[in-house]
Parts: sequence; structure tokens; C-alpha cells
Amino acid sequence: MWKRHFSPSRDHAPRTSRERKSPVRLAVRLHLVAHRLSAMPVVGWPLAKSVYWLSKVLTNSDIDPRANIHPSVSIPHATGVVIGETAVVGPRSVIMSGVVVGARSWDAHDRHANIGADVFIGSGAVVLGSVRIGDGARIGANSVVLGDVDPGVTVIGSPARPLAPLEAD
Repeated sequence: MWKRHFSPSRDHAPRTSRERKSPVRLAVRLHLVAHRLSAMPVVGWPLAKSVYWLSKVLTNSDIDPRANIHPSVSIPHATGVVIGETAVVGPRSVIMSGVVVGARSWDAHDRHANIGADVFIGSGAVVLGSVRIGDGARIGANSVVLGDVDPGVTVIGSPARPLAPLEAD
């Protein structure tokens, strides 16, 4: 019974180029357009804000046009995702629904998180402040991250703490 419900054929990850261009990637694609427009002088910012609002309406996500998000980032369910303006998200990271990457101060530079490559952020997680999330880290659902996360570490809870490694018998 488990094999029938959890087989690789039911995996939601895109396998073909056509699937990679599906509406699932719409939030990231619209953000990339808005991000490029925001760098243009004079008319760029109003156009970027227009694309930003279109993205907000279509995907129900709030991703600031000034945030640096790698094109290979995956947001399978963009509903409720909020990413602040100074956030940096590395390649091949996965951000699930309801994730907030927010600020804890009004500092002009580096208020939001710097998320490394191959990071998984579970549904409802909150990453606040100028923290660094190391490559390959995993953040559990509904965790609240207020400090740095080392590479390859899984953190869970509120506030987030590293998960103890399983003991080998």
C-alpha cells in the first residue's frame, strides 16, 4: 500500500523541460523579471513594482524585487511566501508555502537572511534577521530561526535548535 501512494511516479518534482516551465515556477520567474527591471535606471523601479504586484496577485506571494534569488530556486507552493529585500537565496534551494524570510531591524544593509545552496525550508518556517543558513541545511516546518545555521545541519523548533544525530547501533 505504501509503495502505491509514495512511488517515484507520484513525485511532484519536475522531470521535463515543459514541467519546469509550469505555473509552479511562476513566482520565481516573475520575481526574476521584477529584479532585472529594478536595476534599470529611471523607469525600472515603477515597472518592477508593477510586475511585483502582478506576482502578488497571481501567486499570493510577497517577494521583494530587490531580493537576490537564484533562478534554480524552487517554490513548489508559493502561497504565503514572504521574502524581504536584502535576502539572498542560493541555487537549488527549496522554499515551501508560508515561509517568511524577514528582518529584525531597520538597518539599511543586510537585514534579511543569506541562504546557501541546496537548503530546504519547510512550510510555515520563519527566518528572521541577518542570519546565515549554510549549504545543505534543512529547516523544519514551523521553525523560527533567529541565529546562524551551520552547513548540513537540520534545525527544528521555536526557537530553532539543531536536531540531535541518530545514534548508530
